[in-house]
Order: sequence, then C-alpha cells, then structure tokens
Amino acid sequence: MVTQSVVRSKSIRADVKQTNSHRIAAFYQAALANRLPVALWRQPRGRSYQAIVDLTSEPQPAAIDFHDNRPMFVFSPFVKEQNSATLCLQADLHLNATGLHSYRAANYTVRQVEHHRRFLQTYQDLLRRELKAQPSWYTLPFAVQRNMMATEAEFSALVKSAIDFIRAIQIRKVVVSRMMETPLPANFDPLVTFEQLCNRYPHAFVSLVAIPDVGTWMGASPELLLALDHEQLSTMALAGTQAHPTNQPLNLVQWGHKEVEEQALVSDYIRSFFYKAGITDLQEVGPETTAAGNVVHLRTTFQVKRPQEEILTLANQVLHQLHPTSAVCGMPKDKALSFILAHEQYDRSFYSGFLGPVHIGGQSSLYVNLRCMQLQKQTANLYIGAGITGESQPAAEWRETALKSETLLNVLHTTNTQTAKHAALVSRYATRES
Repeated sequence: MVTQSVVRSKSIRADVKQTNSHRIAAFYQAALANRLPVALWRQPRGRSYQAIVDLTSEPQPAAIDFHDNRPMFVFSPFVKEQNSATLCLQADLHLNATGLHSYRAANYTVRQVEHHRRFLQTYQDLLRRELKAQPSWYTLPFAVQRNMMATEAEFSALVKSAIDFIRAIQIRKVVVSRMMETPLPANFDPLVTFEQLCNRYPHAFVSLVAIPDVGTWMGASPELLLALDHEQLSTMALAGTQAHPTNQPLNLVQWGHKEVEEQALVSDYIRSFFYKAGITDLQEVGPETTAAGNVVHLRTTFQVKRPQEEILTLANQVLHQLHPTSAVCGMPKDKALSFILAHEQYDRSFYSGFLGPVHIGGQSSLYVNLRCMQLQKQTANLYIGAGITGESQPAAEWRETALKSETLLNVLHTTNTQTAKHAALVSRYATRES
C-alpha cells in the first residue's frame, strides 16, 4: 500500500529554498531515468517549486472538464487538430514544499505500481547521491527544419501581409509569430535554467515540462488564462508591449495609441464573452502597467464569484471558448486564425497554447504558454509573437519580438556560469540530507 506522504525531507531549516531545489532536481532526474512524463513549475510570486510525475508513462489527449476532480497537469497546443489535443499528465506523485505525496494509489495498475517502485528507488538514490545525475531532457526524434525560422525580411513580409489583410476585410487584429533557433550553452542543464528563470522572473509562471516522444518545453509566462480558487474564477487581458523603462515607476509609463488599442481589443473580447455567458457582476481592475522581465505590458484582470458547481461550469466555458485568446490569435478569432494557419508557414505546436496544474492542492491555474522554448539536442527553439493592427509598422514589430526573446536569451547566456555553482550547491545539500 502506498501511503499519502511517501517521502519527506529529514529536516527543514532556514535553507528551505535550497533543499526544495535539491528535491525537485532529484524528482526530475528520477522521472527521466525511468522515461516518465514530468512537469515542474513555480507559481507567480511563489516561494517554492512543485512537480508531478505521470506513472502511466503515456499522457493521453483528452478534453478538460473541471467537474472531474482528478489532479493533473495539462499541456495544450495552440490549435487542437486531429491528434493534437490537450495532453493530461496525471498527478500520480506530487512534490511540493511539504514533501512527496501520492494520489490515486489505490487505483494503480500493475504497470503503475512497478513504475512507482522504480521511480521511488531512483529518487531516493539521487537524494542520497548513490546515483550520479547527468543533465538530460527529452527531444523529438526529428529536428525542426531551419527553413521554419523567419529572417527579419520574411517576418516583416508576414507583418505587411497581416496589415493588408486587416485593412482589406476590416478586422481588428492578427497576432503573428516566429521561431528562432539559438545554441544551447556548453554543459547546459535545464534545471539550472529553470531556477534562473524563477529567480529572474518572480511574477511569471515558470515551467519545465518533459514528455517522452513529445519533447521538453520550458518558459516564463506572464499571462493567466484562468485560475480557480474555491468559488472564484480569474482571468486577464494582457497586450501591448514596450521595453521596461529604467528608473521609472510603472504607474508613470506612457503608452501609444496602437498599444492601448491592442489591449482594449483583448479586454472587449473578454467582457463580451462574460456578457454572453450571463455574467452581470464581473469585477474588473485595470488597465494597468505590469512588468514581465525586460518588458512591460498593459493588463486588465477580471474576476467572477459563484457557487462551486457554477464556477466549474463557467471555467469549462472560459477554457473552451476563450482559447486561443485574442491576445495570441486576433479578432475576430476565426478570421485571424485562418490567416495564421495559412501564412505563418510553421507549426506553433505548444507555443501560445496553455499549461498548468488542475485540481492540485485544491487549486487550478492555467497560463498561456508564452516566453517559451523547446529544447533540441544542441539548440533551443524560441517562440515569440506580436499583435498586429492597422497601425503596425513591420520594423517595430520585429524589434518587439526581439525584445521578447531576451526573456529566455538572457537566462541562457548566464546558464553556463551558473552550472558549476549549482552543482556545488546540490552536492553540499545532498551531503546534509543523507
């Protein structure tokens, strides 16, 4: 019989952050050593990391129903066509600051029981340093073709096409994106990069998701899609981008007409959805300037309070009708999406999809998968986008995507110098815990 709390640290001292870091590292490495799907995350303004592992070894595509109380971590692509549906990683084991917990143990199959035994053995050996862990991550069996990467001239042509499309059929906005490839630094370790993202971007949802035959993605998203907390649902409109001004309070940041209009379009879309859903007491705060690393955005937050069953039903509506949001697609959504699929010339995959924990620890929070990258063997594919309106300028939109890419590039460039320090730290705390 598997107990609810399987493994707990032997002591919790003033160095909780470091010991939590070591446990998370052992958890991730044990999952990859046993070829299991794993997800790590840190909530915005959170102080500790969390992780889950799926002992089925093969997450199944499925529609999300918030009335189903099974704990899971979901990972969904931009569009869900044919077999490309939301992947649901069952939270069979959940690691948080209080220890390692087992869910659904009474319903484990024979295969899950064996995976559970092997995973725990590896995890405990890593904690005791009886196994030497090497940096590792899952990659796809094929490389992303270089012709999927847009040059400045190609992206500018795409922006111009979007502007012409907007003006020709009188729509309001199209969000276009591009992929860029960058070399991974020598001795790259995804766990080091994950920690660096957490340290550098305390207000972002930081994630590391590794799934066999799907690949490894990581990022630091500033955009909440929806969150459930007891009888309250929250979402946000996030749009408009400029460089983070130095030595200036956020409430004094000035915005141009194009950015104000772009954010207003997203807010109007969300208001319209709630109005059609019969919500007349929508609570709204904003728009206000919010920082996201080296850039700032305009944000409006929305909240609805209802009894639990009603809020779960509303959450299903929000998820299935708002995604992909106008912030990553455009308005009206159907026309904007048709342009994206016809003109971007590459597969966004999980970029601008959504991800996050569902019914884990009594809460659910899904974030739009922005400021993200997919790991290959020696390179990382970064994904960045820009909202295009009739007032957009191709050169300015290119600069905006370059600015957004620095969220991840800045961390990758510092990873190499941090790896040795991280290894020494892990070794020191492993000795203390063993």
